[in-house]
Amino acid sequence: MSQPEVEGVKLTHLDEPLFDGAAATKRDLVDYLDAVSGLILPELSGRPLSVIRVRAGQQPFMQKNLPDYAPPWIGSVTLWAESSRREVRYALCDDRRTLLWLANQRAVEYHPTLSLAGDLGRPTQLVLDIDPPADGPFGQAVAAAHLIRQALTGAGLAGAVKTSGSKGLHIYVPVRAGGEEAAAATRAIAARAARLDPALATTAFIKEDRDGKVFLDSTRAYGATVAAAYSPRVRPGVPVSFPVRWDDLDSVVPGDFTVHSVLGMLGGHAAWAGELPAPQVLPAELVEEGRAIPVARVQAMHEGKRRKRARDAQLALLAFHRSLISGQEGGGPGSSPRPSARMPSRISARYRCRSSMVRAGSANLIAATSSNTSEMSCSARSGLNTSRIRPNSFSESSLDRLARAYISGVGANLPAKARVSELVSASVRFRM
Repeated sequence: MSQPEVEGVKLTHLDEPLFDGAAATKRDLVDYLDAVSGLILPELSGRPLSVIRVRAGQQPFMQKNLPDYAPPWIGSVTLWAESSRREVRYALCDDRRTLLWLANQRAVEYHPTLSLAGDLGRPTQLVLDIDPPADGPFGQAVAAAHLIRQALTGAGLAGAVKTSGSKGLHIYVPVRAGGEEAAAATRAIAARAARLDPALATTAFIKEDRDGKVFLDSTRAYGATVAAAYSPRVRPGVPVSFPVRWDDLDSVVPGDFTVHSVLGMLGGHAAWAGELPAPQVLPAELVEEGRAIPVARVQAMHEGKRRKRARDAQLALLAFHRSLISGQEGGGPGSSPRPSARMPSRISARYRCRSSMVRAGSANLIAATSSNTSEMSCSARSGLNTSRIRPNSFSESSLDRLARAYISGVGANLPAKARVSELVSASVRFRM
């Protein structure tokens, strides 16, 4: 059987399933993209493009580098990718022929940058990504979208909305601004929207901090990419990211828009449902407000590292606590021997005593913690211990003072083990 050819592109294996659960073939993908080419190409043209492809029997993968076997008539731009520390040759999908070639490569999703290749420092729009909780209804995302629209109106701006093709929504705000200004304004808009209904929406980047609320993602800025309007998505049924009129938003669900159903909606459909405004100038006060808001991804990265350090320190302290109370290395009463419990390096010098200190009493241990200019090491010799005081270079922290103040209130008549228990417990409480 001869292979069909359109615009000089040979289309192959059209009747194969697109991917497991797609309920669509490769032909369905090609036909859909060809039908919406007049709508999606303006979203892609001139922008470095990443695509998500699905090969038969394989997991979906994102492709940024245009393959060497791509035909020479496909435009491209080579850019430095900081994440991979190398140069990447991105495709430029500027015409129908390139779109059909990508479709024949089983490129399902189309993720352009927010900036044009010739001016990467100036995004042409802000994007607010609305992400409801995994088990939350789509109505939550819709309600959050109205919050963002209200915040935009309050700032003298306007935007258009589309389904993400997954479970959320995207709001686009065309602007004339530099990259740093656009990123700051996006953070400010998200923060203002979340303040309008803090029970519904949040800007917390870490999932554990969202408490079941809708996440207003303000990080789609600078070099970020977003699934383009009219792009299919690698999801069951092959849904499409589709623009919706604000007045219709309350009556739609993401499943309304697929590579099958959208074909029947194109008659009379205007790009972006006719609601994408012209580029707007960002208010200076909005930009300044956003500059004072930390970048969510960076803040989340530091917070994640801080939490991990705190968890590791707590586990080490609890293990050391157990070792001191039992008089054994790393075990409790009646337990089998365990590897020696080690204190975190930053406080190990102050609490280096082991079970010999418990047997001899806690006086020297308490004395060591009450000095801000010394550290102590202890050893047992014939039932006695000797201390060696050495000056060190660090000063007492506020946490040390809090712990020491607490420890000073522990009854002097408590047994040695109980006093050591209080000492380490206080350290855990004040440091965690």
